Amino acid sequence: MEKDALPRWDLSEIYPSPSSPDFKADVKKVSELKGIIIDNLESFGIRKLLDLLNESAALVSNLDSYSAALLSTDTSNSLYMKAVSDAEEASSAYDEAWQAFVRSAARRSDEFSDEALEDYRLLLDEILTLSRHQMSEAEEKLTSDFLRLSSSSWERLQEAVTSTASNNGKTLIELRALATAQERSVRRDAYEREKTILKEHEVALAYSLNGVKGTTLMLEKRRGWSSPLERSLFQSRTTRKALDALIHAIEKSIPTFRSYMGVKARLLGLEKLSWYDIMAPVGKAKRSYTFKEAEDIVISAFSSFSKEMGEFAASAFKNGWIDAEPRKGKVGGAYDTAFRKSGCSRVLLNYDYTYDGVSTLAHELGHAYHDHTVMDLPPLLSDYPMTLAESASIFSETLVFSYLTKRLEREESLPIIEQFVSSANQTCLDILSRFYFESAVFERRREGELSASEFSALMLSAQERTYGDAVSDKHEYMWAVKSHYYSEEFSFYNYPYAFGELFSLSLFAKAEKDPSFSSTYRDILRRTGIDDAKKVAALAGADIEDESFWLSGLDFIRRYAEELESWL
Repeated sequence: MEKDALPRWDLSEIYPSPSSPDFKADVKKVSELKGIIIDNLESFGIRKLLDLLNESAALVSNLDSYSAALLSTDTSNSLYMKAVSDAEEASSAYDEAWQAFVRSAARRSDEFSDEALEDYRLLLDEILTLSRHQMSEAEEKLTSDFLRLSSSSWERLQEAVTSTASNNGKTLIELRALATAQERSVRRDAYEREKTILKEHEVALAYSLNGVKGTTLMLEKRRGWSSPLERSLFQSRTTRKALDALIHAIEKSIPTFRSYMGVKARLLGLEKLSWYDIMAPVGKAKRSYTFKEAEDIVISAFSSFSKEMGEFAASAFKNGWIDAEPRKGKVGGAYDTAFRKSGCSRVLLNYDYTYDGVSTLAHELGHAYHDHTVMDLPPLLSDYPMTLAESASIFSETLVFSYLTKRLEREESLPIIEQFVSSANQTCLDILSRFYFESAVFERRREGELSASEFSALMLSAQERTYGDAVSDKHEYMWAVKSHYYSEEFSFYNYPYAFGELFSLSLFAKAEKDPSFSSTYRDILRRTGIDDAKKVAALAGADIEDESFWLSGLDFIRRYAEELESWL
């Protein structure tokens, strides 16, 4: 297959450059809005203050997303680093205004019954909770400045190391992309070289993770949270009962996933999978996809469900919203980011011409479509939690999966079906291991800093609990390469993926039976920033605190896992 050129995104409609007058003016405007809000906390009505906060939040969204997007494609660019710093200054000003508003609004809760505030009901209830988890005004201001200079630097250190480190000319990103290579020797070599790189940088990465987790524990304690998990559930707008139901359902399905990995080993002609075989392609059909083919597949799959979704995807490709080219200095992984003031999104990935690359493209455009459904709402009503955000992305992946399996010959469908189950295995089983790991890290970090070897031991223990003897040669350095562990702002950046996976499969099952479900689906997405997860799920007839709901989604995965045995 002749590989076509991969696109780089166009950010010029956001700002001409990070040193442009427009960028600087927005930074200044956020500071001005902070002054107006703080000076009028008692004289302005709650709705007026919310309108000002929405205006400020839209500006911060543009500034943060733009500067981060620039830096993520060139992590050593000093101009982009300066832009991130300027954006963080604006974010700090917004945070100061928001914290002041929370304190003021909590004292004026008698005004919350105003009909003009109906859509803000959940947000206002959350403000009352936040007011009970705030330090003094001076301490919160100091903390905001502290985080901008400390924990965010730890996060950027991990990002810079993992995006630029290399071994014999191959970057870590390039080596990780080889996890899906057809040849086992290539996968094994990449796996060994990846771990060599991480071993070389383990001290710096361990300091980084210690810094982030130590900061998190200190602040959660000072703010009165019982644990980082309690705050995470609050941020996710879900309950501990719902999380327990989700975790228990996945634990009950561990035998299904281990059995699948045994089947995969036999399909690959192996006695047992090694870690570098987990993402290996299965089947004789060595199908690759040019980026143009990926574009056509995604647009067609989206259109088969919703004309609006198809048109949205086509517009994203046409208007330069996607950066798909892997290159030195660019971060690994993939993400979607929204620009509230500009009313658009951008998608980053490192396209590798595989089905996984097509699926990732659909995943991130699913996020972007979700942004699209709420873009006309005020920012404070369009900021949805991770638990609900992943539903849209995985639903979009499933659309592509269903579209292709209905059109391919049986031999060609084997790798697609296997990839679906493999992805579900990662989203459920590997996420479970990450949840175990992060829980253990927080417990140990309370006692003091951990060494790199201790982080690795905790990671191996978590992987043993989930993968067991179904996989050999486990990856003790997954703690070093996964950026999600390095966020102070959102701990347990893992279980929302499993939530989204299983919730979306339940929605997809409904869509298969109801041709008009696309309008219901859009309504569900639109409410994700207004209602909590339980209420949003109820729109689809689901109870997220009932373990049987999650097991129904796991049954969808199990059917395809069992189908793979027919190829043995």
